[in-house]
Amino acid sequence: MGSYMADGDPGLIAIAERVFPRYGFTPLEADYVAMKDLSFKWSFRKKELRLFISDYLKGAPDHVIEDFVCGALHFIKTKERCFDGAFAQYARTDEFVLRTRPVYMSRMRSITHDGQGNERSLYDSVQRLMDAGLVFPSDIDNTVFVWTKRPTYTRLGYCATIVRLIVISCIFDDLNVDDRIVDYVVYHEIVHNRIGYRPFDRNPHDAQFKRYEKMYPDTDGINEELRQMTASRPAENRRVNRHGRKRR
Repeated sequence: MGSYMADGDPGLIAIAERVFPRYGFTPLEADYVAMKDLSFKWSFRKKELRLFISDYLKGAPDHVIEDFVCGALHFIKTKERCFDGAFAQYARTDEFVLRTRPVYMSRMRSITHDGQGNERSLYDSVQRLMDAGLVFPSDIDNTVFVWTKRPTYTRLGYCATIVRLIVISCIFDDLNVDDRIVDYVVYHEIVHNRIGYRPFDRNPHDAQFKRYEKMYPDTDGINEELRQMTASRPAENRRVNRHGRKRR
């Protein structure tokens, strides 16, 4: 069967030849490709399948790659997400984070590589949150904080839990913005970090998240102030929900 497959990564091809038939597919191609996020894409005709997975997994142990491939094939076949085995465990390790984060950040052209802004340091916010007992060392262990290069109003903050990277809109790099508002946006993203990487999570603001978020004083009042901050922007920038996320 190997001679039938198109060019691709030899190790991944071997896994594909072993795994694809279990799900009723004939392997046509299997390779790593550069992606911004750790994901996969595919195409097939009848039962002949081409599968491409994120190059972030290149070099991972074979059993981890096989587990991810099985999850991808399960999704292709059933539309159900099942990525909580060896792959998820590996993706949560410091080894993976430290190896992957520099590449991930290099693919994000919209961010700085420093938590020190023109007027504020994000690490000052982190320290205030720790002093207040809202954030603990385990929440920010092996975590990098950076600013966006340009002001963003539809996404005030972002946490890439898979690489423990927290990005904050540079609209908050302004001493005229109250500390408690800046700290809340940082805290919101740290809560995602606290919960940790959940592969292909479709409900990041679940009940567990909201319980942690409510620990921050006056979240409703601060969210109202955040709405006012974005209300004066052009119409396309107003479509933010109470968590600073763009509505879909």
